Amino acid sequence: MQLLLSSGCPWWSLLPLLLLFMTGGGDAGLPGPRFVGQIENVTVAAGRNAVLTCTVEHLRGYKVAWVQVETQTILTIHTSVITRNPRVGLSHEGHNVFRLHLKEVTEADRGYYMCQMNTDPMINQQGFLQVVVPPDIDDSAWTGDLVVREGTNVSLECKARGYPPPTVTWRREDPHDPTQHSVKVLEGQTLTIGKVSRLHMGAYLCVASNGIQPSVSKRIQLKVQFPPMLWIPNQLEGARRSESVTLQCNTEAFPRSINYWTNHRGEMIAATGTRYETTTKEESYKTYMRLVIHNLTQYDFNTYHCIAKNSLGETDGSIRLYEIEPRPTKEDSKEGSASKEDGEGEVSDGEGGEGGGGGGGTKYNSTALDESINLTTDKRGKMWSNKQSPSKKTGRGPNSWRTGEAMNEVLTEVDLRFREKEYSHSKDSPPGMKTASSYDHSFTSYDSGSAALPSSRSVVGVAVACVAALWRL
Repeated sequence: MQLLLSSGCPWWSLLPLLLLFMTGGGDAGLPGPRFVGQIENVTVAAGRNAVLTCTVEHLRGYKVAWVQVETQTILTIHTSVITRNPRVGLSHEGHNVFRLHLKEVTEADRGYYMCQMNTDPMINQQGFLQVVVPPDIDDSAWTGDLVVREGTNVSLECKARGYPPPTVTWRREDPHDPTQHSVKVLEGQTLTIGKVSRLHMGAYLCVASNGIQPSVSKRIQLKVQFPPMLWIPNQLEGARRSESVTLQCNTEAFPRSINYWTNHRGEMIAATGTRYETTTKEESYKTYMRLVIHNLTQYDFNTYHCIAKNSLGETDGSIRLYEIEPRPTKEDSKEGSASKEDGEGEVSDGEGGEGGGGGGGTKYNSTALDESINLTTDKRGKMWSNKQSPSKKTGRGPNSWRTGEAMNEVLTEVDLRFREKEYSHSKDSPPGMKTASSYDHSFTSYDSGSAALPSSRSVVGVAVACVAALWRL
């Protein structure tokens, strides 16, 4: 009676229904009314429709009612809907099956519902209506896109609601890893990054799920500001005239920097209608700069600067372009071979001498002189033919004439031969004849940066003249 009156209707308006509900069958000797099975619990998503079913038998003159337990509200009595809630409905199959219909359920509809019969004592059974709510991200607590300075601490917020309470996970979206295999998943409504760097820059995805489809997500763009930085792969580049060369310079900056090239006079290089070609390739906060110079001339071999500027600062880097000796042509190779052939053979000093004959002059084979010069290599214990040509900067070896040390070694060996010849000649001279004193053929050492040294042909000429003078003695 109390449940019926709590429905909110005046008691006199419920009098016919109360009399109907209180009227029970009293057939003696027949089985009393009872429930068949249990009311099955129902789970439904918010906004959907729900149906609770109550099955009875042997009802006879008794009545069935549906009551919401938490609010103690009478919803239906037998085949009539009592509540004024328009979302509540009722259907039945004879006097055995009574179905309670709830349309577009809300979280307020969650709870127990009772099916009862007006027996004495009253009998009833209950079923539970579970209303689940898909996850939803709370916009009022949404952080949104963030722009922070490098080195600061940052926290990303993502709060979600739903039933059951959803779980929030964070995932970083890496455009260079479409499979996202390298991305860690972190759980929690707040993602904190300490001392954020440019490596943390990118998109972060907040995903809320509770097992009820669909899951929802939102994306936060984290942008980290820092002044420009430069990295130059090669600060020294070499090229030949009339060829092309490419200078490279890589920058990192956010906000994105203004990038350009200048020459050694600080003038900006314009690529339109010139021999210069500039290109840039941008990836996230990185920029790859290229400067191509076509048809190089002697004025292009200089220093070039790449410059990057943004609102937080600027920086620059320099690249030195130097000239490489041109490749020898086929004509040069032929001329060099011809010169070598002309240089081979005999050398004459134009003077008469031993075995010379009348005015023919004494002739010496240049090969013999070359062998005497090569004694410097033999003295070191390594034959020239078995050794790779040394660097010209060392001043070593028979072809290295960049320092005075190597020349003095050669002249010393020649001087030793002169001395041997002088000694032999003195024993054959008549008694009382004075011999010449020993010869001093030393030279002052030449520094690598001093004036040009005499060529190998001039040295050979000096040696020949000395030998001729010796024989005249």
